[in-house]
Formats: sequence, structure tokens, C-alpha cells
Amino acid sequence: MKMTLSFLFLAAAAPLLATDSGKLNDAERAFLISQLEQSKKGMLASIQGLSDAQWKFKPAPTVWSVQECAEHIILSEDYIFGMEQQLIKSPAVERPANSNLEFDKVLATKVQDRSQKAQAPEPLVPSQRFATPADAIREFTLRRDKTIAYVKTTSDDLRVHVGPGPAGPMDAYQALILLAAHSARHTAQIREVQGNAGYPKTAAAARFLVLYVLAHVRLDQLTPQQMAKLQEHGAYLQAQAAQGVIIWGGRTLDPVHPHGYVEIQAASAAEAKAYVDNDPAVKAGFFDCTVEAFSEIPHTARPQVASLEGERR
Repeated sequence: MKMTLSFLFLAAAAPLLATDSGKLNDAERAFLISQLEQSKKGMLASIQGLSDAQWKFKPAPTVWSVQECAEHIILSEDYIFGMEQQLIKSPAVERPANSNLEFDKVLATKVQDRSQKAQAPEPLVPSQRFATPADAIREFTLRRDKTIAYVKTTSDDLRVHVGPGPAGPMDAYQALILLAAHSARHTAQIREVQGNAGYPKTAAAARFLVLYVLAHVRLDQLTPQQMAKLQEHGAYLQAQAAQGVIIWGGRTLDPVHPHGYVEIQAASAAEAKAYVDNDPAVKAGFFDCTVEAFSEIPHTARPQVASLEGERR
């Protein structure tokens, strides 16, 4: 896909004045959002809870591991979105005949067809930047959610900024179709690796209990900056719960020195530690945390996930 992606930087030759609005209609916006969200779900499901051996397994020396496939997907998120942003800065042209839903679906299908192989551009060649699945999940989610937010709100004339694509002229909207389809293509590659006869057997995810304790501060004496960091912590917990990492969680009701608890599932103690280390409030030194291997008492009810967020008292 090296030449295809590079061509997105080019505007169509001899641009004309646009004769049709390039803004998205409701159906176009809904279709693109569904493509982005579905491919996000598939990507996250393919790497959640993998062991280190599964993460790094290579079917052959020249075949990418799951780790390398995931890294390529993540790097491509910025790369393709950046090219789409460059494309909309090019002069508007008359809306092409293939700027329609039918061609959008053809493009998505062609990109996902793994019978056609392509060489990755040098900036997208993986180099083990993400040590664990948790690292990759965090970085992919950050990028994809940014793209989804853009699509939900943009008023850019995406349909009248055009450059060459893998199946003919492609507008900026279709560049984002390419982004979604590209991640789906390489999620399929991940599944191919996982279907290899030598792929390590699935290990049951271990459970860990994480204890959060406010470090050197009182809840009733937090500054506005500290409260903001506490809110980031809450958002992090909710995101991890949505991804299935957190099983349950909550906090004590002490108004001054509350403790927070979450039960997480992870492939290893190292992955559980990575979950803690990636919490923005932990990074800021806001919490002291301990992580312990954990076993539930069968048939006991779990409370809902909650954060340590709270009002000043």
C-alpha cells in the first residue's frame, strides 16, 4: 500500500470549481462512523488479554507477529488521518462520479481483500514500540476515538477534495473509509497469526486486585488542578471497564481519606502493572497503588465500576 498511501498527499490535477456540496449527509456520516466503530471493536477484541508469548509469536521470521500487526495499525491511524487532513487543504474540485455510497463500499471491500498483498511504507514498519497489548489498546483507542469525534462533528467539504486512491480517484471522505478498512485488513492478519498451528495456547487471564490510596493529600483539600487529575483517573477507569480490563471497582466512603479498589484481568503481573502505570493520576504521583493476585469467592455479587472522583467536602 506504499504508493497508494503516498498518493493521498496529491491533489487532483487541474482542479475545477466545485459544483456540488462536499459536506456529508446523514447517511454518509452514519456509514463512516459505523465503519470506524466496528473496525475499532474488532481490533481491540483481537488483542485483548493476550499473553506475552501470544503477543510476540511469529509464524515465520518474515511474517509479522500480533505485536507488529497491531503497531502497524496504530501507526497507520496517524498516517492516514494526517494525509486526509492534507487532502482537504487541496483545491476543491467538481465532485467525482464515484463519490457515492456504492463506491465507498467497493473501496472498503478492496482494501480488506488480503489476497492482494502490499508493502508498508517505511514510517509504518513496526519496531516493537508497544511492549504489551495494554499499551497498544491505549494508543489505538486514543487515535481512533479522535478520528470518530472528528467525523461526528466535521463540516469540512470532504467530498470535493480528491486524490488518487487504490480503486481510482478518492475523496477525503473515502480516505477515512480507507483508514477504517485498513485496520480491519490487518485485524484479519492478526487472526491469521492466531490461527497458526504453532500459536501459543490461550492462557486463562489472571485476576488482580488494585488498591488506590491518595498520596500525601486529603480529598477535602484538593486543588482545582488535583481535581482535574482525579477526573482524568475516573475517565481512565471507565475506558478500561469498557474494554473489559476492569471487572468491578469502587471506593470507600471516607470523605477525607478514601481508598479505591478495582479488580482487573490481565495475562500477567507485568500487564497488570502496566494498567496501573498508565493511569494518568498514578503517573502524576497522585496515588500510591498496590497490585495483588486475586481470587473471587464464587457466586458473590460484584459492585459497579466507580472512580475515586468526588466533590470537595
